[in-house]
Amino acid sequence: MAKEPTHGAPPPAAATRDEIDQAIEALTLSQLVKLKKYAAWRTRGLGRASLGRDAEVLLQEALTSTIVGAEGTGEGRRWNKNVDFIKHLTEAMRSISDHWKTQFDEREPFLESEVVTVTGEGEEYSPLAAVPSEDPPAERALLAKEKVRQVFDLFTEDNEAILVLEGWVEGMTGPEIMEFGLTKQQYEATVKRIRYAVERMKN
Repeated sequence: MAKEPTHGAPPPAAATRDEIDQAIEALTLSQLVKLKKYAAWRTRGLGRASLGRDAEVLLQEALTSTIVGAEGTGEGRRWNKNVDFIKHLTEAMRSISDHWKTQFDEREPFLESEVVTVTGEGEEYSPLAAVPSEDPPAERALLAKEKVRQVFDLFTEDNEAILVLEGWVEGMTGPEIMEFGLTKQQYEATVKRIRYAVERMKN
């Protein structure tokens, strides 16, 4: 009779600290650029909830969390080696940025530094005061953003669809998106799911 796994024990495919260090060192410049590009997209989408944290901070947080996860303390994020390392980091960044957003209080008052800038002549300038109350271009941009949000809402439980959608928004090609851990078959199947869901949304 097979022995039951010990409760709380790491999964058989959990990476060790040495394996994580090797995977980090093996990241190519191209892979790092893509990871930072994804991180930039995630932090931009946070708006004020980013609290000044940029792409570098998000990527470092994902790496640190992965390293901590190998220490067996129950903290951090374990890397299951059955998952591509790039895809693991992408998922980690998505999870971390989502957590930042849920922890942010939307009622938090704007900081003066967020709305007031200084012109080249040394005068204070508030961009909010210059925003027209009825600006057609701004309304169109808001509508486009709302439609994008609606599409994303269709796939809240579909990580592969979220990855593909985020890649499209960031201007990535299919092959570039697949580098985050999707096979050609997975990518094509995901695209079909998205197209089908969007068509249903139109009806």
